[in-house]
Amino acid sequence: MIDNVLTVLKDTLNVATDLHDIVVVDNIGKHEDDTSGLDNKVVITLVSVEEESTMKNTSRYNQVKVGNVPVRYELESAPAYLNLYVMIAANRTRYSNALINISKIIEIFQTNNVLQYNDLKFRIELHSIPFEQLSYVWGLLGGKVMPSAFYKISVIKIAADTPPIDIELIDEVDVKSIKVD
Repeated sequence: MIDNVLTVLKDTLNVATDLHDIVVVDNIGKHEDDTSGLDNKVVITLVSVEEESTMKNTSRYNQVKVGNVPVRYELESAPAYLNLYVMIAANRTRYSNALINISKIIEIFQTNNVLQYNDLKFRIELHSIPFEQLSYVWGLLGGKVMPSAFYKISVIKIAADTPPIDIELIDEVDVKSIKVD
């Protein structure tokens, strides 16, 4: 699912910017490797994944109804709701082209901040990080700083493809067999 979301970002940017497929999904940390193919590209890199804590308290039990009458309950595996943090870096040979690319990307996502993949809609918003953290991120990725923008993509639902388990309803309780002291 994550790869599909990042591919939607890539395709959106390639079409909207008329950059002729210079936007790629890859690890920007490989940009100094001669065989990486990231020279003169705009690179989308997944930096971090975070679970959306506000979505953790949803019920795992789904009521199956026939008409308005509950027939049974099903137990489903709890899906993971995720926020993705991505960096979009312009690894262009001319610094002015890198600045133009980053400016255009920010413009595109400011006007079109809800994207869709099949029936999944997700929101993308600019995410600011302090200079210390920016320095740390670039240090982890190889040290060479280039024009970039960080984005938070929310909320991505990842669920297992396991069928739900039927749960029988309790429709009668026998209290005669319970002894109270």
